Order: sequence, then C-alpha cells, then structure tokens
Amino acid sequence: MTVAVRPATPADGPGIYRAWEAVRTHNTSLDNRVGYAPVDEPEFSASLRDMLARPESVALVAEEDGHVVGFVSGGLEANQPDRVPERHATIGYLYVEPVRRRNGIARKLFEAVAAWAEKQEGVTHLEMTVLADDKDASEFWRSVGFTPFIQRLWAPLPVVARPRG
Repeated sequence: MTVAVRPATPADGPGIYRAWEAVRTHNTSLDNRVGYAPVDEPEFSASLRDMLARPESVALVAEEDGHVVGFVSGGLEANQPDRVPERHATIGYLYVEPVRRRNGIARKLFEAVAAWAEKQEGVTHLEMTVLADDKDASEFWRSVGFTPFIQRLWAPLPVVARPRG
C-alpha cells in the first residue's frame, strides 16, 4: 500500500485530532512537566481550520487508503533579536502511527514540511523542540540532519545557588 503526503484540509480534523492526542499522551508519559490540557475534537478542528487559513502555517498528512496515518505541522517564527536570520520555520508536531513507523513515513512528512519551508522568503533553517527523554524522536531528528543548538534547562522553585568549591 502506498502512503501519500498531502496538505491537510479541514476534513482531516478527526484523523489529525486522534494522532495529536496520541502525541500528547506520549509526551505526558515521558515527562510529568508536560501538561495535558483537555481539548475536544470540535475545539481542535476549529483551531485546525484557523491554522490552515494562515499562510505562515502548514499542516500535512500522510494518508493510506483514505486513513490519516501521520501528520506534521509547522510554522514561521521570528528569531530572537540576537539570532540570525530574522525568521525560521519550526516543526510543531510530527506523528506516525506506531504500527507504520520505520517505513519512511516520518521522513516523507519531514521532507514535505522542509520543502514548504524552503519556499518561504528569508527562511534558511528549521527548528524542532524534542523532549529530552524522547530518545526515538531525538534519533529521528538527528537522522534527517538536525543538530543540537540551544539546550533549554528547567528547575523547580525555589532555586538555591550553591557555591562551587
């Protein structure tokens, strides 16, 4: 069976919602600092429609026999004032159904979102946030050319500075 990657449409809302819920469940299982805010399917579908209407956003689906088996979302963001270039593309979520992983679907989705990003004026790179404990995701992103740039650290309050010694 052939998997096709295509732009998402509002009709894909239910399939993308199920996949998005799976991503969120996975992320909360890895790290308790990731919250699980309830979002119902109609609310998600309304947000998807809004996102699809914005030229600075993209959502793509991997479809097999009319069934959404994966998706990727992305968008354009302004960089911090001390970073170049002025804008970059980010990948919000990438998901492939577990039984269909390691068959090139994630790579197809990534290549499609990268092709979209290359067409955006002034955009020369992509950024992606990955949970530190998500080893499979980190391995995938490195396999398609991502390298660490900025490490984001976290500490609960109160933070007490301890002298080095």
